[in-house]
Amino acid sequence: MLNRLMKILTSFSLLLAVVTSVVFLGEPKLHAKSVAADELSGTSGYSVMSLLKDNSQVVSANESAEMLGQLRIELPDGVSSDDVEINNNYMGRTISIAIDGIDQSYFYEYPLVGTAEHISDIFYDCIGGKGMIDISLDSVYEPKTVVDGKYLYLSFVDPHEIYDYVVVVDAGHGGKDNGASHGDAVEKDINLAIVNKMKEIFDKDTSGMNIGVYYTRLDDTKISLDNRVGLANDLHADLFLSVHINSTSSGRTSQINGTEVMYLVADETGASKQFASICLDNLLTTLGSNSKGLVAGDTIKIIRTSEVPVALAEIGFMTNTEELQKMLSEEYQQQAAEALYNAILQSLQDPVVMQGE
Repeated sequence: MLNRLMKILTSFSLLLAVVTSVVFLGEPKLHAKSVAADELSGTSGYSVMSLLKDNSQVVSANESAEMLGQLRIELPDGVSSDDVEINNNYMGRTISIAIDGIDQSYFYEYPLVGTAEHISDIFYDCIGGKGMIDISLDSVYEPKTVVDGKYLYLSFVDPHEIYDYVVVVDAGHGGKDNGASHGDAVEKDINLAIVNKMKEIFDKDTSGMNIGVYYTRLDDTKISLDNRVGLANDLHADLFLSVHINSTSSGRTSQINGTEVMYLVADETGASKQFASICLDNLLTTLGSNSKGLVAGDTIKIIRTSEVPVALAEIGFMTNTEELQKMLSEEYQQQAAEALYNAILQSLQDPVVMQGE
């Protein structure tokens, strides 16, 4: 009797093992779902990079060709592409995706699949009824999206594949770094005002040159020097322009006035000097300011470490009362913006500046 009972128990254990194996083979995402459920419990802002890798291994056999270089996001029932907002925070090398109507169970109910090419990490959080997906990238890319039914496909494209020219414009200083100051006026604000006016012009650009313009800041934010020049270098930009306002070394009111542009003397190709010269000529013609000439800028970090043609424009002197009043006016700021816009267009067509491009 005991032997018969042991045979029955052995057979039952074997059957249970077979059934369990079938269940796990039929549900290869089960482990990823379990991990996700554990991580989601009482946690926010967590990395889901491991889930992407697990889920991608699951679908690779059937969909590897379709998913090459792409990330597939499944939209839950009742959610359309209109409920998805994508923002490119290129200064932080991050693509942010906000999806209305998803909660913290999203990632194990709707697996994120695709290739991890260009992706350093993926973070998920749920804020104010929106699911927030932050994708950290290894460089600067433009997000390209395609919607196919319930799936949103996201790929990361080199800006040079989209634009004929790529330019970086930098508003000097920002945040706690005021730059030069005189009375109540601070340099960072004038720099930003000119650059924002440049953006308005570029946004309406009718030159037909297909220029992609990237800005280091468009608000009162402190950006490190490394991040400013790093943006230009990572983008392999055709031009890198930084906008500043000058001051005497003492900071006291002075009769000294005029416009100067700094360049990289160490650039043996002459591209930086030619770019700076074009900027200076356009500023002098448009503003009617006095010329302080071209100035060696090799001691300035963003000039010295730039790997692309660079120019740093000093529009005028804050320490000159008359010139400061001009630079505080909307009209003069607009003129400076137009002059630098025209200088960029001219430089992009100049054979010395663009040699090797």
